[in-house]
Amino acid sequence: MDRMSLREAAIKTARSVTTLRRHIRSGRLHAEKIPGRFGPEYFVTVEHLLTAGLETAEPAVAASRPSAALARRPAAEAAFLPSLEMLVRETVPAALFQELQMKHEQLLVQYGMVRAGGLRVIEMQAELETRRRHLEDAQAENTRVKDRLSREAGELRKRLREAELELEGRRIEAAALREKVRALEMLTRNTVTNETIDRKFSDVVEQLRRVDRLTAEHETAEPGAPGSWPWHPPQPDPEH
Repeated sequence: MDRMSLREAAIKTARSVTTLRRHIRSGRLHAEKIPGRFGPEYFVTVEHLLTAGLETAEPAVAASRPSAALARRPAAEAAFLPSLEMLVRETVPAALFQELQMKHEQLLVQYGMVRAGGLRVIEMQAELETRRRHLEDAQAENTRVKDRLSREAGELRKRLREAELELEGRRIEAAALREKVRALEMLTRNTVTNETIDRKFSDVVEQLRRVDRLTAEHETAEPGAPGSWPWHPPQPDPEH
């Protein structure tokens, strides 16, 4: 069983090397990777190509068959295929036709890659736009939260100032109450002192009255008794 490189297989099957590599990666075409001159290379056999549904043909026969690219054209161009194939067979060598066909498939693959890349770029742009809108919404929400917190902080500072003023007023009221209590204490002590003085003064007045009564009784009993003299009771101190 002879092995052939991908380039040889591409010539036999009228396919490009890129197409064969894509079939290998998808698992449709079985290939063996063998170290080569420039690194590992894929090698296939005719049986592998037939199993994958890739018919082999000689260059002249392959050139005489309608290409897959021509077969895939719209039905409107089907009428021009015989004349086009005849023109190709008459004017273009088979090897050049196969090379052009491989180039055409490579261009189709590259176009597909570019198109996929363009679609990916469009998707990324849409995603970027969505994220940009989300970022703008987040920034707007952040601004609203900052404004709300600023207002709440202002209200809290205002309430704190009012509480400080109220506390200072309560301190002043407490100091005034302490002064009133001190004054009441002093007044109470003065009241007790005045009551004591009044009681003592009453006792003194009562004793003076008793002395007056005793003196009057003595004078009444002995009006001419020697050694008597007029006696005046002591006068109370006007300050008391």
